[in-house]
Amino acid sequence: MDWDDFKFFSAVVRHGAVRAAAKALGVHPSTVTRRIEQFEKRLGVKLFKRRDQSLVLTSAAASAVEELQRIEQELTGIEHALKQSEGGVAGWVRVAVPDFLLLGGLIDDLGGFLDLYPDVWIDWTTLVVVKDPTDITLLAATEPPLDLIARKVGVVGWSLYGERALLARFPGTHAYGWVEAVGSGREASLLTAVAVLKQRHLPEAATVARCQSLAGVLSLARAAVGVAALPCLLGDRDQRLQRLPGTTVERQPLWLLMAPENRRTRRVRVFADHLLEAVQARAEQISGRDSVMP
Repeated sequence: MDWDDFKFFSAVVRHGAVRAAAKALGVHPSTVTRRIEQFEKRLGVKLFKRRDQSLVLTSAAASAVEELQRIEQELTGIEHALKQSEGGVAGWVRVAVPDFLLLGGLIDDLGGFLDLYPDVWIDWTTLVVVKDPTDITLLAATEPPLDLIARKVGVVGWSLYGERALLARFPGTHAYGWVEAVGSGREASLLTAVAVLKQRHLPEAATVARCQSLAGVLSLARAAVGVAALPCLLGDRDQRLQRLPGTTVERQPLWLLMAPENRRTRRVRVFADHLLEAVQARAEQISGRDSVMP
């Protein structure tokens, strides 16, 4: 039995014409015609009769189509099950990554990963909720949750940044307004780092703007609305911003978290490895150690 015979037969049944079937299969129309003729010869049964520009099933062939469609569905299910097994890499991976890592280029190489694993699909969120973990979570925190597999993959640095012209207007002073990040989605440890930076360097600065998203805080700082605490990954790479002179860097550990039940799920493991490589490639920028302090 040659399974390809059924593949060509099914394609002609589905598309109703040799040219359309050939296009769907990615072959020349003559190949389809030759394979159908060989199949009919081997079976000793005429499968199609020509009507105008299309092919119509004979009564003998029509009786087998329903059974063939059932077999195709079963084969598709078997293929999907194999891809989902330990040896396969296919399916959805739910990933929670802080917004500053995405804004900072962590997934610039994602296209290369998806080229290697075209049957993997990524469900992203920037809302990191430890009580309801995704398959993979990147979390900046002093300590990781005890019920998840945790691996320390680096440190996250935060510092104070302002638009260059704004800082130049007040040399040697701290007469700046404060742009505040608010919202329940921010990790508590990072809020602590931000509070430490403000208390240490700008304790008297009045809040001039608030924003729930980090992208919004970044935009307000770039617009010279005020000074803001930003991840070094974002602040150091922005040509319109610079660190406040003499400002320190507050750092928190960065953890890669995975639920214990996912340790044997290959699609999750391979994407966790990809994220780990991406973080390690940007370790200096994420920590804030690659830039010279003003």
